[in-house]
Amino acid sequence: MPLKITFLNQKGGVGKSTSSVLIGAALSAAGYQVAFEDTDSQGSLTMWTDKIGKLPMVHECPLAEVIICDTPGRIDLNQEEHEGFFRTIIQSSDRLVIVSEKSLFSTQASIPMIEMVKKYMRDEAKGMILFNKVRQRTLVGRQDELEMAQDLGLPVLKNSLPLAAAYENVQIEGFTAVLGKNREKIFSLALEILK
Repeated sequence: MPLKITFLNQKGGVGKSTSSVLIGAALSAAGYQVAFEDTDSQGSLTMWTDKIGKLPMVHECPLAEVIICDTPGRIDLNQEEHEGFFRTIIQSSDRLVIVSEKSLFSTQASIPMIEMVKKYMRDEAKGMILFNKVRQRTLVGRQDELEMAQDLGLPVLKNSLPLAAAYENVQIEGFTAVLGKNREKIFSLALEILK
């Protein structure tokens, strides 16, 4: 059975698709057989894998070791069909990565998804929070992750993603746009998610 890593948050614009691409491309570069599953109706991940990343979708790769799943944002989790959709995805995932900006507004908006993950996650699965687009030289960017994790009820990944042009450029240039320390950071994050 492949390991399924799902990136989720009902809040839009937090970087789920970019994070999915970065982790999937890094694992592929590290030698894993990776396939993508795009459940977001915008289809960003599907477009990227087809035109830029040249990595397979899950239906094209029956021998995948890792499946990277991107989910929709900007939805109301109080609607029954949305809760059912996410319940199914959560229950089928081994790693649940809630992507959030490192700000009070973003983390507070993420609480409904955090609660849903805690409610439906299988015992052997792992839920975690990834801070994305972190502006490290700001008061908000320097907040204590451990303190924030206590408030949110899920562990925060030690490796966060700073706001960096290289990570945004992966949408246009592919994983080759990510070099040096930025690339090392993605590999460290991918390994942290896998363990």
